[in-house]
Amino acid sequence: MRFKQFIEKQFRYNFYFYQRLRAIQVQETWDKPRLLEHQNRKFLALINKAYQYSPFYRAFYDQHGVDIQQIKSVEDIHALPHITKTDVRDNMEGIFIGKKFNRVSAYTSGTSGNPTQVYRDYQSIIEEGAYQWAHRIKFGHTPGMKTLILRGNLHRDQKERYNPFTKTLELSSYHLSASNAQWYFDKISEFAPNAVLAYPSSIESLANLFTSINKSLEIPLIFTSSETLYGHQRTKIEHVFNARIADWYGNAERTIALQERRDYLYEELPLYSANIFGDGYVLSTGLINTSFPLINYQVDDHIRLHSVHHEEANVRLINCIQGRSDDVLILPDGTRIGLLWGAFDRVPHLLLAQIVQTSMERFEVNIVVTDEFSREDEAFLERKLKEFVGEHAPFTIHKVDEKSIIKTKAGKFKLVINHMLKKASHEEQIVRL
Repeated sequence: MRFKQFIEKQFRYNFYFYQRLRAIQVQETWDKPRLLEHQNRKFLALINKAYQYSPFYRAFYDQHGVDIQQIKSVEDIHALPHITKTDVRDNMEGIFIGKKFNRVSAYTSGTSGNPTQVYRDYQSIIEEGAYQWAHRIKFGHTPGMKTLILRGNLHRDQKERYNPFTKTLELSSYHLSASNAQWYFDKISEFAPNAVLAYPSSIESLANLFTSINKSLEIPLIFTSSETLYGHQRTKIEHVFNARIADWYGNAERTIALQERRDYLYEELPLYSANIFGDGYVLSTGLINTSFPLINYQVDDHIRLHSVHHEEANVRLINCIQGRSDDVLILPDGTRIGLLWGAFDRVPHLLLAQIVQTSMERFEVNIVVTDEFSREDEAFLERKLKEFVGEHAPFTIHKVDEKSIIKTKAGKFKLVINHMLKKASHEEQIVRL
């Protein structure tokens, strides 16, 4: 085991990793013209490589009448047709243009439907790690500092794993129950990490456990990723752990990454990707994984650009990330409501909440609460929900146990599960077939 852990460290934290980390840190000091120049260079190299070596892109662009010679800069990205998850799923081998010995499979995840398989190469894995560590270093966490990981990496029959070479302690996210609350508290207290890497839902569940036994901890930093971080989760987590959360937005396809700043805004990483932000979607082009080029790839997330220009910012700023396009509630009049986390913020004795919609007429609100949750607390929650959805959107509140909260196989969580949109999407695919 020790030898395997040593090899794992050498794979992740070697000379190439530190070289890329230093380069990214230097690039973040560049002015906007220099960033755009290098983004253009990487974008054009990717486009030409894809057209030359990928059977999929050559046929796809020829079919859409794209003259690759007319693509002169990243500003011409609008002339390229976009691709979807279905295109990727149906053309895996035609998109991949790297060496097979150097590729690793990864999968997107969701609350339903089939995951999409994608390929990564070793260079892109190192590049991704370097970008994430550059982000963590800005907040004061560096490689070699003690790190707690709570991300569903362990098997269900394994509660902990420690790597002495990287000073990382992994704890299972599958054993977060009342009977194990004290065990988690003792383990983390003894380890005394400088930072936690976690899914928002996993660290929220841990915060709920510590609250149930009247415990709190001092952990300087918590880095969240892989799920939407909702405002009510941030409030609770930062309070219980006396910590600062720094969020990272990305996807398994490695086509886009946004990092949270100290002022709580997010910012683009222009040498990581080139993006077009639309209404309820993003067209993203990943610039770090050239072996599996995804160009103008549709990501169905709601991302709101910051409306005020910051003179000191060399990159576009993002005000908030609302989550997946199906992470919305549809009211009887057709109105779509996002950012519903505010309805659950600071509700006394509320541990977890999830909205499930199966029809336009009514939606269900499933909540996990403590024994102290009162009728007054429920009435307070009802009033807050009505502030968001109005008086003419019927809903029913159900008290459930945590097992009834819908999560993916990897333990990921969404605030709204909209079965109506999933059904509509499925029916649309059938029609297309």
